Parts: sequence; structure tokens; C-alpha cells
Amino acid sequence: MAIQFYEKGELSSGFWGWRVVVMIRGERYQKYLSLRRPGTSVPEELWYRYQKTRAEYYEARWSMRAAATKYLDFIRTEHARTRPFRGVGFQGITLGIGTIGGSQTEQCYFQVNVPGNPVRIAISEEQTLSRAWDRAVVLWGETFGIRPKDIEARRHRSPAPEQFKRLRKHMNDEEQASLGVGVLHYVYAEQRAELERKKSRSSLRERRVEQEDLLDVHSRLEREISQFLEKSAARA
Repeated sequence: MAIQFYEKGELSSGFWGWRVVVMIRGERYQKYLSLRRPGTSVPEELWYRYQKTRAEYYEARWSMRAAATKYLDFIRTEHARTRPFRGVGFQGITLGIGTIGGSQTEQCYFQVNVPGNPVRIAISEEQTLSRAWDRAVVLWGETFGIRPKDIEARRHRSPAPEQFKRLRKHMNDEEQASLGVGVLHYVYAEQRAELERKKSRSSLRERRVEQEDLLDVHSRLEREISQFLEKSAARA
């Protein structure tokens, strides 16, 4: 964003006054506000103040538009320089697989790209994928001044484990990495736990059905025995 004043005679075009210019998503918006009066009946001082006010208005209006557009792009699109298979749909957080701190063991992690000091949040035995994601999004919001409603909208939409699977394959195939399948173990922990819960619920339902069937058979046997005894007593 820039607002620039040109004195009379400064430009070969003959223009003098204010020029306001801004770039939004690569597109230039500009406005020229000339001090050449529309007629001699308009006082120079009045026209000067009028055009200056208009220049300041356009500068403020376009500055707000540029800031709003930049913010929306930040929370809705990935950065142009995001490396393959690492994006999460917005800027400021990326996926990664590698070592953290002094550890020699590769881990899957979320990286909050704090300017000058990126923070890696590991997915581990103590910290599930969804928990690591929640921590990453909260830190992302604090670091980049994200609105609470935009933070909340992303906290419960963690990337699927398959994204780390695709990243591992890409790193091995294209980046000369040598990552074993074990690096994905904790990424899939919640998915495995959910499958176990579903199996347990299914098993319980099956046991309940079996018990109901047994009770039904027992009840029918009791009725048949009772009817047999009644008939036997009647014949006697």
C-alpha cells in the first residue's frame, strides 16, 4: 500500500496530486486524484483538502481490504512454498516426519511455523494425533492472531492418518528418505482403538443375542414339559 504526492511539474504527463496504489492477490488497484481544479469557481484550498481526504479514504479502504484478503488467504489456502504432501489446507501449520530435539528416532509431527522459531509437536504414545493437532492449532491461533471462531473451526478437523502415510511414501520415493512403516505406529493408534471398541460392541451384541436365544429355548422347553405333564395327568 502506498500513497504518493506529486508536485506540479514533477511528472512529464502534467499530472499533479495524489496517487494511491495497492496490490491485492497480485492485482494492482490504483487511483489518481488530481489537483487540477474542475473550474476556477472552486477555491484551490478547498479542492486540495477535498482531494487529499479522498486519497486518505482510498488508502484506508484498500488497506483494510488488503488486510482482510491476506487474513482469509492465510486461513483458507496453503502457502505457495509449502512442500509436497505437507499442507493442511491453510498456512502456518505443516506435517512432518523426522527427529525432534536431540532424539535420534523419527516421529510424525505437526509443525507450527512460528517466524524464526518453528515448533514441532510430536504424535507419540503419550500424545495422540488429535491431541497433538489440538495443541498445534491453539498455538497457531496464538502466534498468528487468529480469531477464536476460526481456531475452533479447525481444532476438531485433524488431518487423517493417511496423510502421513502419503508423506512417508513421498519422502522415501522422492526425497531419498528411508522411513520404516513403524514411524506411522502412533499416527494410527486412535484408529486402531476405535476398531477395537467397535469389535467389543459387536461382540457384546452377539452375546446378548445368544443369551436371548437360550432364554427363548428354555422357555419353550418349560412350556412343552408343562403341557406334556398336563396331558399325562389327564389320561391317568
